[in-house]
Amino acid sequence: MAVCQVEETTPLSPSGFDICVVGHITRDIIRIGRTKRVTTGGTGYYSSIALNRLGLKVAVLTKMAGEDEAPLLRDLKGEKIKVFCKESNRTSTFENVYGEEDSYTRVQQIRSVGAPFSPEDVEGITATAFHVGPLTNRDIPVQLLKQLATRARIVSLDVQGMLRPARKGPVSEEDWPEKIAGLACVDILKANEKEALVLSGQKGVDRAASALASLGPKEVIITAGSRGSLIYAEHALHRIPCCSPRKIEDPTGCGDTYMAGYLYQKLKGADPEMAGRFAAAMATLKLEGSGPFSGSEAEVHALLSRV
Repeated sequence: MAVCQVEETTPLSPSGFDICVVGHITRDIIRIGRTKRVTTGGTGYYSSIALNRLGLKVAVLTKMAGEDEAPLLRDLKGEKIKVFCKESNRTSTFENVYGEEDSYTRVQQIRSVGAPFSPEDVEGITATAFHVGPLTNRDIPVQLLKQLATRARIVSLDVQGMLRPARKGPVSEEDWPEKIAGLACVDILKANEKEALVLSGQKGVDRAASALASLGPKEVIITAGSRGSLIYAEHALHRIPCCSPRKIEDPTGCGDTYMAGYLYQKLKGADPEMAGRFAAAMATLKLEGSGPFSGSEAEVHALLSRV
């Protein structure tokens, strides 16, 4: 088996990175209608490139099989993003199928699952914020979240993977048994509508957001595709409209791009509504093209000015 080489850690500045994204970079099979392509994916990929395009100092902690390192990390290294790559027997692989008529809805299959992360994996990485993007429920142990909570100003979690059993076949959602301990370590929580309802046990997204916030997160984000998003912060609900795209090219990674925009604004001190509006516009720009976000902050503000 080829061994994924761990990149040497260079001395950090006192503040380290602005943000470190923790999650598997994946091999993705994308099907939209009759078209198929194989590409790089995962939260670590889409979020880090988007954050880097906004000018932040970004790091990624990931795991994959050694033979996949060169092709899957090529774009990140081309962007000069610092990659901490750990060894895994397998690379996480997903198949995403979108309909031609409804590109916001996807059917996912898990093809393979990479090795889980551990608290030891983040040793030596200093960042103002950590964004954690598990893809299955074996990726991120609660002990890792606990460690990050003691080391960073912001811990952000895209909860989707915590609800996905780590088995091959169609992706399904089930409750996260350790959610009370895990969410107590999280400052910003992101879920889609279905995930929020499963995780909270509630029947409506407003109540789900409030219930999830009561478990620890200061801000709860619930995304709803073309119907926008909802942010619950400081006992207030903020309803963020979706920016209408000029065209729909590739929805894969839109949620990760939304979170990149949101975290960028939070690091700048923005309030939840401002951060949400910026995030929604950024996700729309990503939706209009293939691959990760390729725009700029100026383009996001230009879109917002037209809304």
